[in-house]
Amino acid sequence: MGKFITIHSYKGGTGKSYLAANLAVIYALQGKKVCLLDMDFRAPTLQIVFEPKNVKRYINDVLNSMANVEDGLVDCSNKIEGKGTLFVGFADFSSEAIRDMISKGKKWEAEALHRILSMRKEILERLKFDVCIADTSPGIQYSSINAVVAADVAVVVSTLDDSDIAGTSKMISELYEVFQKKTVVIINKAIGGIDFKDMEKAKIVDELQNKYKEAVIGILPCFCEVGRVKRAQIFAYNYPKHPFTETMRVIAAKLDLI
Repeated sequence: MGKFITIHSYKGGTGKSYLAANLAVIYALQGKKVCLLDMDFRAPTLQIVFEPKNVKRYINDVLNSMANVEDGLVDCSNKIEGKGTLFVGFADFSSEAIRDMISKGKKWEAEALHRILSMRKEILERLKFDVCIADTSPGIQYSSINAVVAADVAVVVSTLDDSDIAGTSKMISELYEVFQKKTVVIINKAIGGIDFKDMEKAKIVDELQNKYKEAVIGILPCFCEVGRVKRAQIFAYNYPKHPFTETMRVIAAKLDLI
């Protein structure tokens, strides 16, 4: 059976969604059948990356029991010129839909967990996707917690900002350990970059792992060229030999082993 990976962060602005999109593309280019879900219902962004033209239903509709999973998935393999199999489930980015999701109560969220678990089973078992990646809202939101509960592996994206490290560490210890989830950390936007061959880098990773109490499986420097590229031009596809893409491949390989 395939693997369900949740991408989460303590705070916004970590580049979590873009990493999720690039990770999905890397897996698709490796020949895997990939499903990417936009579960950041407060600030959905994957529609900017993939520019879909034929969205029939949103993941919101699936969680509201208004649509089945298949209706909520769009074949976006053309985004990588048919060189892989990539389906994306988009979140409704209308202001009305965002307000509706924000206003959901605890009862709905509890029921939504069962729907997410059912959706996970449909995607991995019946539709036979090799990997499903769920991009979530930052912070401790019910929808994000539900996605973490459904995950085989939870990936937490953090920057090297002191407040982000402290908040991420606390979130992992107080939330993730309760659910006993396999958890790993990716450091993104590391100012100045870190040379993986440098002995100092190993010391830095050890220090970070001591703070997070979880494995750090990748450190991505703050590449200016990544920020300059339009989101619709998926970096890992357009620049396969760039250090960003190479590091993302290493991250993908490590996630395969978990």
